[in-house]
Amino acid sequence: MPALSLEFDPLLPLMGLLLLAFGIVLLSALALYRRARGGWLRLLTGLCLLAALMNPHVVRENQTSLSDVTIVMADRSASNRLGERQNETDAAINAIRAHLADTGGEMRLIESDPNAGRTDLMAPLAAAMSDVPLDRLSGAILITDGRIDDHGNASTVTAAGRPVHALLTGDPGAVDRRIEVLRGPEYGIVDKPTTLSFRVKQDNLSSTAPMRLTIRQSGRLPQQRMVRPEEQVNVTVIPERRGELLIDVEVEAADGEESLINNRALFSINAVRDRLRVLLVSGEPHPGERVWRDTLKSDPAVDLIHFTILRLPSSQDPTPVSELSLIPFPTERLFSEQIEDFDLVIFDRYSMRGVLDFRYFDNLLAYVEQGGAVFVANGPEFSGPLSLYQTPLAAILPSAPTGGVSVGGYVPTLTELGKRHPVTKGLSPRKGEHWGRWFRLVNNQARAGQVLLTGPASQPLLVLNRAGDGRVAELMSDHVWLWARGVEGGGPYQELLRRTVHWLMKEPDLEENALIGRAKDGVIEIEQRSLNNSDSEVILTAPDGTSQTITLKAGEDGIARAKVPASQSGLYSLQSDEKDTVVGVGPVGGHELSHIIPTDRFVKPLTDGTGGGVFWLQDGLPAIRHPSARATATGSNWLGLPQRHATRTDSISQSPLFPAWGWALLLGGLIALMWWRESR
Repeated sequence: MPALSLEFDPLLPLMGLLLLAFGIVLLSALALYRRARGGWLRLLTGLCLLAALMNPHVVRENQTSLSDVTIVMADRSASNRLGERQNETDAAINAIRAHLADTGGEMRLIESDPNAGRTDLMAPLAAAMSDVPLDRLSGAILITDGRIDDHGNASTVTAAGRPVHALLTGDPGAVDRRIEVLRGPEYGIVDKPTTLSFRVKQDNLSSTAPMRLTIRQSGRLPQQRMVRPEEQVNVTVIPERRGELLIDVEVEAADGEESLINNRALFSINAVRDRLRVLLVSGEPHPGERVWRDTLKSDPAVDLIHFTILRLPSSQDPTPVSELSLIPFPTERLFSEQIEDFDLVIFDRYSMRGVLDFRYFDNLLAYVEQGGAVFVANGPEFSGPLSLYQTPLAAILPSAPTGGVSVGGYVPTLTELGKRHPVTKGLSPRKGEHWGRWFRLVNNQARAGQVLLTGPASQPLLVLNRAGDGRVAELMSDHVWLWARGVEGGGPYQELLRRTVHWLMKEPDLEENALIGRAKDGVIEIEQRSLNNSDSEVILTAPDGTSQTITLKAGEDGIARAKVPASQSGLYSLQSDEKDTVVGVGPVGGHELSHIIPTDRFVKPLTDGTGGGVFWLQDGLPAIRHPSARATATGSNWLGLPQRHATRTDSISQSPLFPAWGWALLLGGLIALMWWRESR
């Protein structure tokens, strides 16, 4: 489509043309004032001369009309996929696409992230509108249920100055019953009560009758209670161990509910220990004592109580007790009254020299079997008659002395089991590195448990064992301090001791047999860690009670894995031969699915501010019109996408308005006429 325009290319500078025009007007005005003959001819001749000097050209542009662009933002969040909302969204998109195709318009479709935990529409819509030239942008259409999380950023969309319309899916009058979380702590303290608070809310329901509420917690029978709408409900739980604690709360459905997905809420509490109380008893001062103390004190979660026996009860010392600066060892209080308060008891080169009675070791034995932990770090005294092996603790110690002590340099070696066990996995020296030697080992033989490190002649060096509900570890050398001092390059002493200590205190990440389940994007990911690198099977039980057997395929890292689609919301239980756990699938407190009734509350300020309209798709798709850019862009049953009439220039050509000889003839003729008129 050609377009013509007139442009000028002056032959004189602008100032020269202005002075010439001033002179022509002045002289012509003077001639006209005096009523001289040919005054009007002089003015006409001067103006023609001025026009010729301005050198007018005709510019011809060959242009192509460009289509108007409409941005369509489709909400693909979880709430807008409920019921028929996704079908309504797809039908609206297809209708808009067909209309624009028939009218020569262009539609650019933008969709929100369906896997995001929130509905953000403003930022992607603003980015899409900024990518379109403003002279082609007709407007934008939001297709959503109105549950928008970033509605506060609407100013980024209104800045374009184009109408934004909203097509709302769903039924705003639908009945819904939901759980509103008032307090859902993310963290809790082991063995300390934690309170969850919530209430049941109702939309488009007037009944205040009590309803049944079901509370489920892993490892416990479901609890039920009757609650009323708007009544605050408090549930107190006590985490029994570190890790994730899941509580599933479900309220019974109301008649006519469209979706039950927000009738239940899943609370996830990460249970942590407030302080890990460790009792360290050193039988005598030695170089390794400081290693133990520094390693335990470097962990901010450990509350350490350390005693070193410097004076025996049988010691002959005439100094009065009142003048001694040594603190008496409170044996009765620690090993009889408060032993249950400790998470771990460590004996560091301790020998029976009359400090602890045998009855205290009976208490320790019961303490371990009931869930406590003991770590015995042995020195040469373990092979003698005063050894801890001569106490009731021998019943749970995994390795027994065989007499004597091996003296001579050796490098601690990981066993095949130790290379896979979480306590020592990954501690092997890197290529080009080596561990320093130790020079002493108590001769022993493992009776039970897991040998992770060995010394000379493949004798056990580090042995772990379970006893009842508790755990025991033995280190058969007191030379770990050589690694701490960096002798011959040292070794990973701190990581070795830290992992062993945390394994004894049942750290979930260090369990050699662990069953782990995670829910992600509607899929349950199952992992089983074991010391046997082989396939395994677990039983997966869905919230509705149905079960299926899942085969886990072992990987090169010793972890067997599988993925299973999760079709229901709630608690799934996983059970293998040795372990069981739970996985939560569904809305957690604050999730967008906690509110599913569609609303125009968040989109109306945006549409009103841009001159757009709000329409409910349940009433039918509004008619689409294309008014002028300055006309109203919305009506009661129609939405407007204003015409922009944008064009693209393909080529430009120009030619003089008159050729040079034409101007010469014109000026010559005018001058001759002017001379003839004035000569008469």
